[in-house]
Amino acid sequence: MEKVLEYTLREEDLAITAGGLVNLILKNCVRVTGHEISAAKFTKDGITCGGRTVHVSERILPGQTLRVVLPEDERQAGKILPVKPREALDILYEDEDLVIVNKPAGIAVHPSPGHYHDTMANYLAFHLQQQGQGSVCRIIGRLDKETSGALVFAKNRAGAARLTRERQKHEFQRAYLALVENPFPPDAREGVIDADIDRIPGVLLKRRIVENGGGERAVTRYRVLCQSAAHALVMCRLETGRTHQIRLHMAGIGHPLCGDRIYGSHAPEPKTDLRAGKVSDNSGVFPEKTECIYEADDIFADSSERAMLHAAALRLLQPFTGTEISVTAPIPEDFAYKCRNYDITVPDYTETGDNRT
Repeated sequence: MEKVLEYTLREEDLAITAGGLVNLILKNCVRVTGHEISAAKFTKDGITCGGRTVHVSERILPGQTLRVVLPEDERQAGKILPVKPREALDILYEDEDLVIVNKPAGIAVHPSPGHYHDTMANYLAFHLQQQGQGSVCRIIGRLDKETSGALVFAKNRAGAARLTRERQKHEFQRAYLALVENPFPPDAREGVIDADIDRIPGVLLKRRIVENGGGERAVTRYRVLCQSAAHALVMCRLETGRTHQIRLHMAGIGHPLCGDRIYGSHAPEPKTDLRAGKVSDNSGVFPEKTECIYEADDIFADSSERAMLHAAALRLLQPFTGTEISVTAPIPEDFAYKCRNYDITVPDYTETGDNRT
């Protein structure tokens, strides 16, 4: 759906808008981009003041309200078929610009071969249609089909563009819980994995770690929350968002995700072993309450039907108001069952105030 923004010019805005120039009000006060201004200019009643269409070269007076319409891309309309989900969506947060849902494991995010009508995008399109908001939505940060947890959709093109810029500026933060194989030695219970990821020629799904800058840079920060003689529960934060990043990075340091049929212990070995790699300091990245390491036997179940990865928490800024939004996604039953002898809580990593993703 289109996004409408309004701004009332103030006396103090005159200095940064060359005396109330519409173009500078839009850029410096409303903070819309040049591309968005161009689109609004070719939209009916796209830029108005007091019900009158105005040109960007005009000036308005303090106390007058400028209204700008950021149009939706009509070419996207109808591409996602609204489908009623079997169970109600678990919505963690929603406003006029975005919605955050708790995605169950086993459901694809976006239509693709074999999954045209049973994805989160289909279900969310139905949800928006029921609210009379149209069916166009844009995914901000995808999750693997097997991965559960918080997933963000933008309801309009302008909101999607702003949320994408947040990710690029490291203002969009995500924390994952991963259940992995093998306990960590005392000197490796937190660190940073910095290893490039690339496609494997001729292989559609699987990725590999490459050396000497041959792929896309991928950085994962991790901290062990608790562990047993055979497994560990790890919190991961991403500084980049590559396909299979956590799964591949954890496997690369000798701790594949439980149940991972691509990079797990029963799958082919990853292309590069990172166990001798550099472990960096995580000071200030995770909250103090995750410092303790709990040593216990038989904390974890031994088998999994999926890669045990859960997008547990995220923090972002509302794309137009700048208000901070923090959500946590409840731990799903299968994940909790694997750790059934330990009371798992989602770490509130946002307490640190750190702005790195």
